[in-house]
Formats: sequence, structure tokens, C-alpha cells
Amino acid sequence: RMGWVLCFYLYWENRQARETNKPHNYTAKLLVQIAIYKEPVEVVYETVEVLANTSSAKRMTICLAMEERDPNSRNKANQVIQKYQGCFDSIVATFHPANIPGEQAGKNSNITWAFNTMIQSIQSDREKGINTRQWDLFFVLDIDTQHSSEYYRRCEYLWANLPKEDQGKVIFTCPIHFNRNYKEVALPVRIVDTCWSVAILSTIYPGSLAKIPISTYGGSVDLVKRVGGWDADVFGIGDDFHIMLKTYFESGGSVKMISVYTPASQLHVDCTRVNMTGFIGDSYARFNQGIRHLWGTIEFSYAMDMIFQNPAILLKVQTWLVLLKVFEQSFFLLHCYIVSWCILYPQKTIWQIIFYTWTNAIWMAFCWFIFVQFIEKKWGRTYQLSDKVITFISILLIGPFITVVYTMIPIAYVQIHHIFSIEFNGWNVSTKIKDEKKKDGEMEKILADSTAVSYTHLTLPTIYSVQISVVAVSLKKKKILSYSVES
Repeated sequence: RMGWVLCFYLYWENRQARETNKPHNYTAKLLVQIAIYKEPVEVVYETVEVLANTSSAKRMTICLAMEERDPNSRNKANQVIQKYQGCFDSIVATFHPANIPGEQAGKNSNITWAFNTMIQSIQSDREKGINTRQWDLFFVLDIDTQHSSEYYRRCEYLWANLPKEDQGKVIFTCPIHFNRNYKEVALPVRIVDTCWSVAILSTIYPGSLAKIPISTYGGSVDLVKRVGGWDADVFGIGDDFHIMLKTYFESGGSVKMISVYTPASQLHVDCTRVNMTGFIGDSYARFNQGIRHLWGTIEFSYAMDMIFQNPAILLKVQTWLVLLKVFEQSFFLLHCYIVSWCILYPQKTIWQIIFYTWTNAIWMAFCWFIFVQFIEKKWGRTYQLSDKVITFISILLIGPFITVVYTMIPIAYVQIHHIFSIEFNGWNVSTKIKDEKKKDGEMEKILADSTAVSYTHLTLPTIYSVQISVVAVSLKKKKILSYSVES
């Protein structure tokens, strides 16, 4: 699949570049939301500076989505606004309060608050008789995300050339590339992030009906407004994946998922946020990030909930492909090459499985090498040849195994937490919501939240049990595990 994806990527990237480099009258108004929490102001400067140098800057509203939990947030926001005032259409800051009942702390609740605040500001202006134009497109960035000017031009071009009735149904996704601090992080961290970026690329090829936005994404403001914005509860933990699922199901499957073949530049996670240094610190930080990423496995329960509410959507082929992507994320065995091959080919010996695994790793390493060669022309941040060779060889030697440490173990931990922890226990959550909201008479909301959490306890244990059974049967056929059929 990666071979076809790479060919498609190279072809469509050149095609998009030819189209968007032609003269166009870009008029879209853009809302760029940057999620910020305790990052140094210098990191914020770097990201905003890149935005200020894009050709779309004068049509951008920059929203610094700050957290009140950060005691330095207001001072930091004022510094950034003062420095870049006049570089954009406007630059503002929002401050997400802590401890809002029913919310899950994180990027999703921060972005939810920021988006709602910005929309309310438009409505407030109109109530005062000020005819403020609403934004056409929104973009969500992590603080370390940098897009080239070409990315925004392509999004505007692709949006403007859609039929009018489809312009309010768009979600944009793009590849990501970790290329700015690769020399400062431990080698296993570099390898797992490399495999992660290649895996993302494999889902957004032209013709894919289930393009998963990861970390940074964009789309139509009208679309997000129509579905009520992001969700700030436990089901919205993975804001990127969740907004795609929510817009898809609540729009009846009419969302237009569009790939923009201009990769975002991002940083590898490092030890700056943990009380460790060096190899151990980087590895521990990456393991924790893997756990944060994989909280999104709860999306399988959310998808089931939406299907129970609207079974007719299963008549769409696209729905089954979307569900397959959600299932791939929730099925932790698929995140380990060796275990996956054991399941696919139970009749093969363990040495044949290892050979197939390394064949897969060789192809992934080759695709990464070609991908890097191509996108370096865009960003100009080149790997040293020695670094490319080391990364290539490392993907072959340790790539199939580090997925166990950085992906398979975190996803198993997260699923156990989803099933047994008090935060995801249906009775405790519904009781807490009832205690906090009964005075407002929001019984319908209480019932909905309680029902949604109960689906988590129905579907996740089922998935978890199936995975254990599949492993047991597979290992039995390999004669690695001995047990009776009756047991």
C-alpha cells in the first residue's frame, strides 16, 4: 500500500503545486487556532513568525488558545500580541478556565473554548450592528507545528474550486514530518516518529474515503458550527480524529475529506517536560506521548454510539471504511508488526514471520527515504547523509520491535484504563454530572452522557477480549503457548 501511496503523493503534490502556483484571487478569511500550554514564549514566537511570513497572513485571525492553568498565560499572550500586532488581520488570545464541570482537560477542551469564544465575538458584533464577516476556513495547530505558505494557498484554492454547496463540508488533512530537532533526540524516538509519519501518509492518498487528520488539520467553519463544535468531554480527547468522526456522522456522511500534499513540520518529543535527561528522558517522554495519543481508542465507542443513533448511515460504503480506520486504531495487535503477521499467517513459522516483518520494514524505510528526499525541497531543512543512513538502518533493525514498547503497550494500558478506571465508569460519571447539573434541569444531557459512557463499557471490553483470544490462538498455532481446546 505504501508504494502506491508514495506514487500518488509524488504525482498529486506536483499537480497541486502547478495549480496553486497560477495567479488566483484568494479572498477566504482564515481562523488559525494555536493550542498553547506552558510552552516557552520563544517557541510561540517561532510558530507565529512562520505564520506572519505567509502570503495569507493579512486574511488570518490568529487565536492563541491559552490555558488559565498556566500562571504565565496572560503575560505570555500579551508579549506575543504586542510583537505581532499588525502582521495579521487580527491576533487575539482566549483563556480556557480550569475545572469546568464535565470537561476533560487537554487540547480538545482548549480548542473548544477558543472556537466558541471566537464565534461568540462575531455574534456579539452583529448584535451591536457591526457587520463582521465570519471566517470561511479554520485551522488547528499544535504549538510546534509549522506550515509553509503554500499549505494555506492550497487549502484556499481547493476550497474555492468546490461547488458552493460543498464549501461548508470540508475537512483538510496533510502529512507531517519531524525534521527540526532530530539530532537532539534519542534514536528510538526518531524511529517511532518516523514510522508514525509514514503511517499517517498511508491514509491520505487520493481516492481514500477515510482520511484521518492527525495533530494539525483544517476545514470549513460552517461545518464545525453546524455540528456544535468540538466535544470537551472524554470522547473528544483526540480532537483531530474526533472532529472528523463527529462531522462525518452528524452530517450524514456528507463531509468532503481533502488531502493537502504539503507536509507540516513538527518537533520530536523530548525530555524537556520530564524530570529526566538524555536517552532515558527522551524515551520516557515518547512513551507518555504514546499514551496521550492512544486515549483516542475510545473513539470506537463513540462511533458505535453514532451508528446506533443513525443505523441508515451503514448503507454508505464510506462509513465502513471510516469504521475500519477506527477499528485499526482500537485493535492494539495491529500496532505490532510481528503479532500482526502471526495473525495473518498462522500457518507460517516464527522465522518466516520475522522475515515478512523485516520485508515490511525495508519497504517502509525505502518509502521514508524517498519521502524525505522529496519534501526537503520544500522546507530546506536537510538531514545529513549519515543521519539518513542511520535512520534507514535503524528502521530495519529495531523498527518492528519498538512498536511494542511505544505503541502496543501504551494502547493496552489505555484500554485497561478505559474499562476499569473511575473516570470512565458509567455510574460515577453520570452521578457526577447529575450532581453538578441537576439544579439546571439538564436531565436529557445527563441521560445522554450516561448512555454514551455505557457504550464504552460495552464495546471496549469486547474488543479487548477478542484481542486476547486472537493472540492465544495464534501463539497456540505457533506452539509458543500450550493449552487445551476446552480451556
